[in-house]
This record gives sequence, C-alpha cells and structure tokens, in this order.
Amino acid sequence: MTVYKITTEDYNKIHGQAYAPDCYFNPIQDINDNWVISIEELNGIVFPEFLYLSEQQCEEVDGEQVCHYVNVEPIEYQPKPAPPFPTK
Repeated sequence: MTVYKITTEDYNKIHGQAYAPDCYFNPIQDINDNWVISIEELNGIVFPEFLYLSEQQCEEVDGEQVCHYVNVEPIEYQPKPAPPFPTK
C-alpha cells in the first residue's frame, strides 16, 4: 500500500489537527520510523493551512499529463511488527 511520507516538522504541525470538517490527521510511523499519512488524508485536505501538503506539480510526458505531489513522498508502507503476545 502506498502512503505519503511527511517530515517530523509536518508531523508536529498536523498531528491531531482537522484537515476537513470532522476529519483529523492521524500520522503513523512505519518500520523505518518514517511518519506517513494516507491518500485519503492527503486528498481530503480542505483547510488552507494544510493545502501545501497536497500541492501537485504536473508535466506532459509522451502526450499525457503526469502529476506528482511536491511536499510529500510516496513510499510503500511497511508496518512495524506487532509487540509480542504477553505471557504470564
């Protein structure tokens, strides 16, 4: 699954903040300790203070328009392993 890597500074700015009415950022860390957000969070941003995250740059390649995000990096999500099951 593709997720979008954000900086630690962006994490500190957006964690728990609303990006749209009744929708809140919930960044998580992957196995490499990268902070990431989902495509749903990225595409759902409507509040102006966070629109920079969804900024795109487009160019024409072989007659087709290709766009990519400028301020976040798409990466493959690698979850952290689950903690060991507690034993008594």
